Amino acid sequence: MSIWVQILLFAIPGITIYYGVFYGTPKLVSKGIPLIYSFWLWLWIPALLLLPLSIGLYSILEDGVLTIEAINQRFRLNPISRVDWLWIVLAVILTIVFDQLLEPIGKVLAKYKLFSPPSYLPEPFNPLKKFNMPPKEFFGVSLKGNWKLLMIFMPIHLIAMFSEEMMWRGYLLPIQEVMFGDMAWVFNGLLWAWVLHIALKWHVIGMIPSMLIAPLIAQYTQSTWASFAVHAIGNAPLWIILLIGIINTTETLNEMKQG
Repeated sequence: MSIWVQILLFAIPGITIYYGVFYGTPKLVSKGIPLIYSFWLWLWIPALLLLPLSIGLYSILEDGVLTIEAINQRFRLNPISRVDWLWIVLAVILTIVFDQLLEPIGKVLAKYKLFSPPSYLPEPFNPLKKFNMPPKEFFGVSLKGNWKLLMIFMPIHLIAMFSEEMMWRGYLLPIQEVMFGDMAWVFNGLLWAWVLHIALKWHVIGMIPSMLIAPLIAQYTQSTWASFAVHAIGNAPLWIILLIGIINTTETLNEMKQG
């Protein structure tokens, strides 16, 4: 598979998501579709399609056998060892640290029109808006007692991340290792950051560590499950924020402080 085809595989969903974030979502909202559906459908549909696409490419281009054993081997769905878990924990810690250290850069870039996020984008995704804990809303939906939102959001989010890992790390990374050797993770990570995630342009610098760490872990451990763990755990704070918003309100926190 040529480099240009690999870039195209990142670019098509990346451009789709960019259009959805900056143009598609406002259009759907203007037609009366709630923001939470308008936004997340544009993000998740391209990601969810990566799973069948990766398996389809393996089947068609490589004449791959569609058995669980063959897919596990080709996509490196190897079990995570105890040593791997140590690397995963270290990777997650580094991701969080670098995200915090580089967050101010994102806030500065977001002030410039070229890098600014869409005005509708709520906190904590929009660096120009103040984020308060506990949150009361999530993309226009009330969080108080809204367990249904969390039960729907988490599984879809997990499947979307797994779909990404199957394509980027399971399918493409082994191909890139043949082409770039030990530096394949760099090429993989930069495409993931600057092509797929171009919609997060205010985060163009801040995203680099996390986008490089996942493919590095996948290549080092030779396990797509390992990079999926880094990916999922790294996004888990969002679920925790939602959980806090669901079970807490400003009033209940004040009562706890007074008590």
